[in-house]
Amino acid sequence: MDDYTWRKRLEARRRRRRRERLFVLALLVMALFGAFLYFSVYTKTPEYAMREMVEAYRAGDANTFRRHVDLDSITLAAYDDLTSDLFKYDTQLSDAERSLFENFYVLIRRQMCKGAVKVLNTYIDKREWTLPGGILKGRQLGIDYDLLLDRSLIRHTALIDLEEVTHHGEEATATFNIVEEYSQVPFTLKVTLKDLANESFNIGGNEFELFGRKIKFPGLTFNLGGSDWKVVSVDNYRGYLDAVSPILKKNLADYIDATEAIVYRYNQTFRAQQDNFISMQRSPYGIMLANQRAEVSNYITNTIIPSLESRQAELDEVPIPEGAQFLASLRQESTRITILAWQSYIKGIMDNSAADLDKAASLHKQELVLDQRIEEIVHNSAIARNLPELP
Repeated sequence: MDDYTWRKRLEARRRRRRRERLFVLALLVMALFGAFLYFSVYTKTPEYAMREMVEAYRAGDANTFRRHVDLDSITLAAYDDLTSDLFKYDTQLSDAERSLFENFYVLIRRQMCKGAVKVLNTYIDKREWTLPGGILKGRQLGIDYDLLLDRSLIRHTALIDLEEVTHHGEEATATFNIVEEYSQVPFTLKVTLKDLANESFNIGGNEFELFGRKIKFPGLTFNLGGSDWKVVSVDNYRGYLDAVSPILKKNLADYIDATEAIVYRYNQTFRAQQDNFISMQRSPYGIMLANQRAEVSNYITNTIIPSLESRQAELDEVPIPEGAQFLASLRQESTRITILAWQSYIKGIMDNSAADLDKAASLHKQELVLDQRIEEIVHNSAIARNLPELP
């Protein structure tokens, strides 16, 4: 091989190695730039926030979930959607009464929403649905919070997946695929996000040379100062209620119709048993004598409690539509609490135990709350049957 040819091949080899080094360098630059974009740009986008939120929800990471969801703002808007027609079709209310109730629900809006935030935070932390205490406990405001939660559908709505995130200006929208677990109705829920930090700077389009070639760099907005994308509202929550509630109401109405005869028959029986119970306790001495206590105890044990058990057994034989699960569970719980109350009462009168009599009184109060809740559900179901058809 002559010297010229050898030098030519050597130069070609050097050029090839230089191109290979430049190619590796270009790949490294692209990788670094990609990492820069990911950590400095993508991780501060609304899409990243929503995917992180979904993963946090599934993993039980409450702190991360709350970082991307403004529960205070969401519940205020959702409360208005939930209560907008609460009394609208109740024909038993006068116009003045209806207006009074509607205004009352507006006045207690913030207290009710704070209670909802507490309920949701407890669920996120412990995966348990518990009712708020304080002024919202029981019926101090004349409101059954448990019924309101059931009406909200929150306890039986499952998140399937994030569908899409669209970024537009200072806001973004995200859609989620969800399903109402009782009716199995799928729904696409739309939410609005805002960047509550919104510290950013813009790099305009630039042109620079790399490896002898001119490259156009597009304008980008970087949020290196931080971002805090949060869901601030559920935009079509009312649409979700309208899509699911009619099905659940139909299920509930069918179940109430199917159990109406059983409930009516046993209500007659219980009224007669209550009259007998009151009569058996009468005493000219102001207190029951020993033989009276024994007679009352036997009557409760052999007549009243078996009737309660028989009634519940008949109710349990009736097929329960998915939308009537809440009512059916309330009836079962009412029967259980009532039997416990009677058993404590028997122990109290037979052992002369004030503690057991107090326990019986406490259980009876719980039973009354449950029974009132059941009556409200049946009443509201009757109202729902007269609702106008939606176009």
